[in-house]
Amino acid sequence: MDIEKKYEKLLYWFKEICKIPRNSCKEQKIAEYICDFAKKRELEYRIDNYYNVLIKKTATQGYEDKDAIIFQAHTDMVCEKTEYSSHDFNTDPIEIIEDEDTYTAKDTTLGADDGIGVATLLLLLDDEEIKHPDIYCLFTTQEEIGMDGAKYFDYSGIHAEYLINVDGEEENTAIVGCAGGVRLCYEKEVKQTEINECIYSLDITGLYGGHSGIDIDKGRINSNFLASQILNKLDNVKIVSFVGGNKDNAIPNSTKVVFGTTSENIKKEIDDVLKITELTDEDKKLKVEISKINNNSIKGLNIENSKELINFILNLKQGVIEYSKDVEGLVEVSGNIGVVDVNYGKINITQLIRSSDDIKKEQIKEINNSLAKKYGFSISENSSYPGWKYKPNSNLEKAYIEAYMEVHNMEKPIICAIHAGVECGMIYKKMPNLEMISIGPDIKNVHTTKEILYLKSCKNFLNTLLELINKLSIKK
Repeated sequence: MDIEKKYEKLLYWFKEICKIPRNSCKEQKIAEYICDFAKKRELEYRIDNYYNVLIKKTATQGYEDKDAIIFQAHTDMVCEKTEYSSHDFNTDPIEIIEDEDTYTAKDTTLGADDGIGVATLLLLLDDEEIKHPDIYCLFTTQEEIGMDGAKYFDYSGIHAEYLINVDGEEENTAIVGCAGGVRLCYEKEVKQTEINECIYSLDITGLYGGHSGIDIDKGRINSNFLASQILNKLDNVKIVSFVGGNKDNAIPNSTKVVFGTTSENIKKEIDDVLKITELTDEDKKLKVEISKINNNSIKGLNIENSKELINFILNLKQGVIEYSKDVEGLVEVSGNIGVVDVNYGKINITQLIRSSDDIKKEQIKEINNSLAKKYGFSISENSSYPGWKYKPNSNLEKAYIEAYMEVHNMEKPIICAIHAGVECGMIYKKMPNLEMISIGPDIKNVHTTKEILYLKSCKNFLNTLLELINKLSIKK
């Protein structure tokens, strides 16, 4: 088996899909590309209304009696860009920057999460040298905004023993369990009032951001929360607009607030807040800028409504809420105030709650429901998804450990559960008898414009995956 050629083909497929816009809920183009791919190779496939695509490749001769394997990846990506980028995620291809051992993107997210997974599935379907049982390649959609693709996909007709999710982000780590989650949406509309106080613009930029699950315990600053802390220090605040964050599953790294106030020494008040704000090394590029706006006719929230908004944000559960009592260092419950949008008297806030304990997730929902009522907000939920319970010592886990150790000179992989949503949880609910694992190459800084895909790791990952397929194919 020529791993070099297969590795080069993997990178080829990754570059190909980077040419195709694939924002969440806009996966039609990538779905059509994958269907055309299947047609050209005369592979059995089906596509649904969510643009999920399932492709079946029949077993290599002599492997027909082996247990079938599902390989699964999601086609959408988190679309973030720098403030000075003109990139249009609806039309423009991702501009890859190639280094000796890395891929990054010019001023945008790279989309290796989960573009490299999609590329892996295309490689498996395209390659005629790999010996395998029946394989199903499932390309799901809307993973980044709630996993609705995996949730509503029709799994009937799939007969398999194993599922290998290729949405992992650390080569030495196999995920065997994950947290569930729910998105809480808070809304309120109030009558605007004329603002006669001095008007200012507060701009928070330079924060690192990151994944609201995997990175939630790293102490990175949430720009929406920091902006609220600053506003809380000022006198008689009247908020005109408050805009921060783009995705509830990403820690917001920038927020802009326009407001009126009677405070006379705003810079001192800001400095007082920053003095007690602990910055990680990643967040030390933080910039907090205040500028006066000359506008004699502007409307916004009154003092009472502004105060209610600020207090509501500050009282929402934010960051790590609770650590696991069973697994050292594992976050069990967390919250992320990912999006705040206040304009023309309309207030919209989105918060993502994650928990590996469904009971605790419900408890946080009840607490926040009471909080919303206290401050006059309506509350709704969407994209609720279940966790995935670990099945220890499965045949799949054992085969993976053996494959990994052979490729990595007898080094053992890390087997763990994570505090993030994985589609395995949704699939587990529909197919509870499957043995499942989630793996992938090293990808750093996902959901940010600093996303990095490590190429040497891609080769090792591919080698391990092929060895795993071989081991599963000879087990019976």
